[in-house]
Amino acid sequence: MKRASPSDLRYFERIAKLNCSLPGDPPPVSLAEMFDRLELLERQLGPFVRPGHPGAGDGDLDSHIKFLQRLRSIDLAHGA
Repeated sequence: MKRASPSDLRYFERIAKLNCSLPGDPPPVSLAEMFDRLELLERQLGPFVRPGHPGAGDGDLDSHIKFLQRLRSIDLAHGA
């Protein structure tokens, strides 16, 4: 595996230093900590953690598909 260059190391040191200066919680130090935080957010937010809302269906997907089909039919009619 290729080793990090001195400039790469300096870059990541700057990132780490700047991350510490950000307000709020420090970034997670592991994937396990990240997933723990996500689970906590899910418990805190309850139903608001999922995108959309119940009964939302496909939204305006059908109109978008019809629009794309119309464009395709125009292209075919003009030999594109």
